[in-house]
Amino acid sequence: MRTRPGVPEAPLKPKSERTYALLAPAIPSEAPEGGGAGTAGIQIPSFSVGVCAADRMDDPVGFIRSILKESAHSPAVMRELVVVASGVQGPTLSRLEQASELDERVKLLVESKRRGKAEAINRILSSVSGEYIVFVNADATPEPGAMASLLRLVSSSPTNGAVSALPVPETSGGVASLLTRFMWSAHNECSIYLNHLGVANHSSDELVVFRASATTPLPAGLVNDGAYMAGVAKRRGYKVKVCPSAKVRVRTPSRLVEVILQRRRILFGHAQVWRKVGAPPMTIESMLVLSPLASIHVLARSLSKDSRFLLVLPLAGVGEAFAAALSFVDTLRSTTAHEVWRRFA
Repeated sequence: MRTRPGVPEAPLKPKSERTYALLAPAIPSEAPEGGGAGTAGIQIPSFSVGVCAADRMDDPVGFIRSILKESAHSPAVMRELVVVASGVQGPTLSRLEQASELDERVKLLVESKRRGKAEAINRILSSVSGEYIVFVNADATPEPGAMASLLRLVSSSPTNGAVSALPVPETSGGVASLLTRFMWSAHNECSIYLNHLGVANHSSDELVVFRASATTPLPAGLVNDGAYMAGVAKRRGYKVKVCPSAKVRVRTPSRLVEVILQRRRILFGHAQVWRKVGAPPMTIESMLVLSPLASIHVLARSLSKDSRFLLVLPLAGVGEAFAAALSFVDTLRSTTAHEVWRRFA
């Protein structure tokens, strides 16, 4: 169902909660008023899915169909699946319109031009009604069962505010691919390490679920939405977690220069989050400064996964330093640089 500004939306008609109770075991919920309805005294939680789509989607229909299939096997009721299509035209937009007809809970919001992911996220936040909100990148592919695992974990305690999946890079070979594999390996090892310590304040936005009460509208010009939303949730007293059993496949840059430029944007975004939230996102690069011994431990675990990572370790250090220098210059020049960025993967 496609929605344009100013046009009233038809009421959503989600599947019955009895159907979902048969598909998966219900889990306890402290659902607020307007949340999941009870069945035999057990609250069935509800969730919504948000997707930010740009012009690079290989198979929009297949993507939406896969999300609907995963939602049917999740331990909660999906209220709506909101897709914000920013600057999408031609065949891709037509396929998204086709995808929106697959289920009456699918809502397609069209933006004539890209205004930044923060604005798209805000449109999703204002359009959903679930107790939990699952965000999926349009160029990512959740592995089977990942969404259900995230929902089970986030709803297992009222103090859990955010739970993200572990990204698994899809690479094609070459130095850039090996480098990105190493970087994602270090990222994941860091996430697991901080998760065990209970001090994480950063989430990967490739696939993440937030408790709705832990979310807040994003400021204009924000670059790293997952890091900001997790930082806000942590500041509000919620726990930020990672679910190692939940995996999501992600595309990666194929050239070294693209890796550096992507890291430049991400590091700029981390600095932006630091200023707005008051604490730096806890990632492997920030830990190198704030907790060198812990970061060395994490890197050692990552290097032990694949001996070939040693070959790109010096390159990773030089590339990260160069990207940091570029992001520092960007910070001096503008507070909204990279608001609308070029996609490399």
